[in-house]
Amino acid sequence: MKVEEFEKLLAGFYEGNTDEQEEELLKEAFRTDEVPGHLLTDKRLFQSLLEQEVNVENAPAGLESKLSRLIDEKAAEEQMFFHRNKVKRNWHWIGGIAATVLLLIGIGYAIPNIGEDKCPPALQDTFSDPEAAYRALQATLIEVSTHLNKGIEQVEATRLDVLTVNREIRNEIQR
Repeated sequence: MKVEEFEKLLAGFYEGNTDEQEEELLKEAFRTDEVPGHLLTDKRLFQSLLEQEVNVENAPAGLESKLSRLIDEKAAEEQMFFHRNKVKRNWHWIGGIAATVLLLIGIGYAIPNIGEDKCPPALQDTFSDPEAAYRALQATLIEVSTHLNKGIEQVEATRLDVLTVNREIRNEIQR
């Protein structure tokens, strides 16, 4: 076989345009003929294909039926996967439509109330005597200060406990 014909058949094989007879010609040519240097990798490929064909003949009985069953199971799993995603996609659509409807209803209720002034009533003085207001404020601030100081004391005690625990842990780790 000429090198040009050989390369043409090889190109057809790689494109998937060869029939079984042409593939057999290629296998025979790689098996028997001397191959030009630029086709040595192709020769190795065809030799590995020939070895695999021999190995397929020695395959255990029932392997083909097991493989077919596994392929069918995987195809069924794939169908279920895509079916679930389709259902999920439908729920996304329904959720989006429901959210849009709720948004439009909310806007519909809000638009009539936009122009109305709904300000809180004006603040009024609770004390008529400024001295009484000052005494009430002073008593409130003293109470807040007392409770704040108690909280600060508890935080400081906790901080000291944490430092003690950290020190003990470091001592245990260093031993």
